[in-house]
Amino acid sequence: MRNTVVVALVLVLSVIASSPAAAQAPAPEGWRVTVMPYLLGAGMSGTAGVLGQELDVDMSASDIFSNLQFGAMGLVIARKGNWGVGGDAIWMALGANGTSPGPLGITGSADMSQGAFAFYGLRRLAPGADVFFGGRINYLSTNLRINLPLNVRSVDGSKTWFDPIVGLQLRTPENGKRWHAQVYTEIGGFGVGSTFTWQVFPTVGVNLSKNASLEFGYRWLDIDYSTGDGATLFKYDVLTQGPSIGFGFRF
Repeated sequence: MRNTVVVALVLVLSVIASSPAAAQAPAPEGWRVTVMPYLLGAGMSGTAGVLGQELDVDMSASDIFSNLQFGAMGLVIARKGNWGVGGDAIWMALGANGTSPGPLGITGSADMSQGAFAFYGLRRLAPGADVFFGGRINYLSTNLRINLPLNVRSVDGSKTWFDPIVGLQLRTPENGKRWHAQVYTEIGGFGVGSTFTWQVFPTVGVNLSKNASLEFGYRWLDIDYSTGDGATLFKYDVLTQGPSIGFGFRF
């Protein structure tokens, strides 16, 4: 469903950008569409809990790079004048070893599939700065394997929830130079879905042509979400981070 929405949004924005009305409008006032698909590596650290079973994951930087699992993301942004709309989709496979809270320090492992779809409106504050506001739908499927003294217990669970988000994006001027950079930042949740969530995503790109670029980045996404208590507890208080590489296409 989320993939269908993303594809539909890309098609709609592409049609708008290529319509005769947009083509005849002055360049500063016409629609400008950017599409960026990425591949990313993802490591995790924090606490995950399913059906009352919790597992702490605490990985150093070297651990994260040696245990990377991969995912994909894509974003589309359409601007006209000082206003615009955008959205991005993320899918990640995450996995790590850890220990359960408490003095016994029981070991285990966590395997997760995490998806998110964000949509937002944006307003230009300056030539190199945009403020945006919107929301993100989060989906998480979790499997925890707890290595108990006499057996191995496996528990599964999944949740979907919504987080409002606000943020700021800063970028270098569009001056025709070969290299460019930008930083995407956001905060959200505010107790509506997650207790709190934040994200920082800096990227550096090199222009391959007038309308295409190669993009390198590193993404930090922190989510603190929990629901239920005791045997019904579902918890995801995890920082996901990793490098990304992708292409940018401008229409």
